[in-house]
Amino acid sequence: MADCKRETAVVLGAGMAGLVGAAALAEFFDHVLIFEKDELPAAPALRRGVPQGAHVHTFLGFAVQAMDTLLPGTMDALYEAGAVQIRRNQDLWFHDDIGPTRIRDVGLLTPSVTRPLLEHVTRARVLEIPNVQLCEATRVIGWHREQDNSVVGVRTIDSDGLKRSIQSDLCVDCSGRASRLPRWLEEDGLGSVPVQRMKIAMGYTSGFFKPPDQFAGDNTACLMLAVPPGKRAAYLTPVDGRLWLATMYGRGGDMAPRDAAGFIEWSRGLAHPFVYERLCQAEPASEFRTYRIPYGIWNRFDRMPAFPYGIIPMGEAVTSFNPMYGQGISLAAGQALALRDALKTGDDTRLSQTYFANSAALNDVAWSVMETFDFAHASTEGVRPHDLTQRRAIKAAIRQVALTDDDLHTLTVRVTHLLDEPSVLADANIDARLNGLLDR
Repeated sequence: MADCKRETAVVLGAGMAGLVGAAALAEFFDHVLIFEKDELPAAPALRRGVPQGAHVHTFLGFAVQAMDTLLPGTMDALYEAGAVQIRRNQDLWFHDDIGPTRIRDVGLLTPSVTRPLLEHVTRARVLEIPNVQLCEATRVIGWHREQDNSVVGVRTIDSDGLKRSIQSDLCVDCSGRASRLPRWLEEDGLGSVPVQRMKIAMGYTSGFFKPPDQFAGDNTACLMLAVPPGKRAAYLTPVDGRLWLATMYGRGGDMAPRDAAGFIEWSRGLAHPFVYERLCQAEPASEFRTYRIPYGIWNRFDRMPAFPYGIIPMGEAVTSFNPMYGQGISLAAGQALALRDALKTGDDTRLSQTYFANSAALNDVAWSVMETFDFAHASTEGVRPHDLTQRRAIKAAIRQVALTDDDLHTLTVRVTHLLDEPSVLADANIDARLNGLLDR
């Protein structure tokens, strides 16, 4: 791959990871081909290949910045299409095991948007790039390798059964949790992929509600985390279409039912009545859909002794964590930026190593968030980090101080949104503010 002219890159999947990945590749390749197994809707609509599409999709501040770097103007396009602008944390009522966080504008704007509209707008932006082409209703069914194990092309089949071989200089796998890449690597004798796995036993139920007239123009959203031993969490947010989207998260088999009355009644079991009281005033406006995600998974391609040239995994093909924390789009966009920066070096012989190194810190922080929150629940299974008790004590102490400390509150929001690394919370001044709240 090192001596090749960068002519053709192929992307597996036209979900959010595939779209931002294509945007990153377009700067470096003459042609970028996106292969998507679904036939894509002409207007925003749920599709089979995105089974989680009916549920809340949270945007973190990192995702806003990363997407506007990769696809300038995307946030403006989302708002023009109907996305609701959320002022963090002025419009977001957040409740965890410490209680509610402060209602205070920290100068961070994020869109609240349905997944179908998000994909529709982002896809339109990507397809405005002249050298990007979308091939829908087409599956990638295999790859072509050279003797040195480098990937030099893919095999595809479309909805009419027509098979093709496509030569590529780089293949980016954004096919999600169902990615075949680990199996292909093992079947071709390239080794098994080490996996970090955490059993989170999460299930979601979601539906739309029409808010009552007194809430017209009210952009208040609410994230309600489960307070152990409680198993129930929720996200209620205004979205495009002037509707509320409510997602109920249950652990260990405790899932909200799919009928309106049962769904609303289930929300009475949340740690605070805020969501229940709002839903009681609203009118159900859709059917209710469920989705289960039993595991948080990190496919550690970066730990393989010899990863082949010519292919890069991205998005949920690599990092498929607990979606309740809203990190998925940020991770995909961050990985796209990591790939862009790796391509800028011009050293394609080390492209995968550089990409893995560039994306490691963000992936690691997101996994740590899942560990810290999810291991508080008895239903979570996996390798518990040795410093988990200390992490939780520090998190609780910081939350308490942030209730009255403006600077610390702003910093905690920025860390939550992956805009600052958690290490900024460990400086001496903050240690002094926490003095007396931590058992040392």
